[in-house]
Amino acid sequence: MSICLGEGQYTIMPPAVDYRLRCYAQIVSDLIPKSFKQIRVLDLGCCEGHHGIEFALQGAEVVAIEIRDANLAKAHFIKERLHLDNFKIHQDDVRNLSKEKYGVFDVVLCAGILYHIDAANVFNFVKNIFEVCGRLTIFDTFVSLSARRAVEFEGKTYYGLDYVEHEKNATEEDKLRDLWSSIDNDSSFWFTQPSLCRLLENIGFTSFYECFFPGWEKHELVDRKTYVAIKGQGVKLLSSPAADQSPPFEIRDNQAVRFSDCQRPRGFLFRFVKERFPRPLKNVIKSILRSLGMIKPDDTPLYLKESLKANKG
Repeated sequence: MSICLGEGQYTIMPPAVDYRLRCYAQIVSDLIPKSFKQIRVLDLGCCEGHHGIEFALQGAEVVAIEIRDANLAKAHFIKERLHLDNFKIHQDDVRNLSKEKYGVFDVVLCAGILYHIDAANVFNFVKNIFEVCGRLTIFDTFVSLSARRAVEFEGKTYYGLDYVEHEKNATEEDKLRDLWSSIDNDSSFWFTQPSLCRLLENIGFTSFYECFFPGWEKHELVDRKTYVAIKGQGVKLLSSPAADQSPPFEIRDNQAVRFSDCQRPRGFLFRFVKERFPRPLKNVIKSILRSLGMIKPDDTPLYLKESLKANKG
């Protein structure tokens, strides 16, 4: 990581730009109704600590968790060089995360770590994140584009793929040296986006968003996403008891791509009729096609039809 040491010097020269710094900092600035100096930030699997260091320089109290000695040595060097007393570094496995051990945080940064954990541990890891999250969690992660594997957790099914982290014959020393892979598991589980959505909702997060900007170069990949999960309070709906009492709409896997009929490709005959025929004649044609099952039924509510007729009159 290319971290500024002051006086124009960086840990990597020439300095490399990490666009994630602006992305994460702006998300927190926009969504947390407190100044940086009033918040606690948790950086999970912090690597050399660059993102946590940014929040510490902004004035936040930061706790960074990292397991590899090589990464910890670099993080401690930066901490001492920049005199960051508000940047606390813990050598630990992120799978050991708990509220009893680390407390509660306004912001949890889970960047580049979720997709390095296997199916046996990733569900409880996400539950532990929810436990220590006071307001929002930033997930920067790869997602699976196909539901290749089904995994059961607490009576529900989630989908994704298994990603190879290490070769079967890799030694513990090999795994430690591979700084951009898991610490011990040979494979990791990548959620599909719908399954990750369902998991976070089932655990208790109240809303979940994708961040499109500020962006970074990995956002050009369709399978690399930056998400924000909010831990808030459920809203009681007042205008519709039926809507308030209904279960949440479930985002499902393996759904066919849907879009508005107006964007469906049309042939020459359709375009000719639409552009040239008078509306009464087009309505007659639509009625015939609906009776033949060639186009979907008219689902315009009756009250809206009456309103449209009144306005036309």
